[in-house]
Amino acid sequence: MSASEHSTDSAAHSDPLPADPALLQRTHRRQPEDRELGVQPLAALMQGLQLSASDLVSASPRQLTHKMVSRAVKGRWLTINSRRQVHEAFCLATGTAPHISELFNY
Repeated sequence: MSASEHSTDSAAHSDPLPADPALLQRTHRRQPEDRELGVQPLAALMQGLQLSASDLVSASPRQLTHKMVSRAVKGRWLTINSRRQVHEAFCLATGTAPHISELFNY
């Protein structure tokens, strides 16, 4: 294959960038406006049971932080692993076993 054939071959495989900036965003990361999901059901449950973030942190066998609990309550988007940690701590602190969808609405 000659150099000219090689350059046209590689040019054929490279797609031009889309004109729409929305198409340029990464699909595996959430945009800032998608990260704020509003107060979660977890907040009402904790308030009703008079639980604090410290109660969940101390009940957790993992490295759950106050910041993670605060974000969970406020509705900041958390990874599924973080949501599972909060869920596990809530179950241990309350002695109940609600489904994770009862704590988070996303």
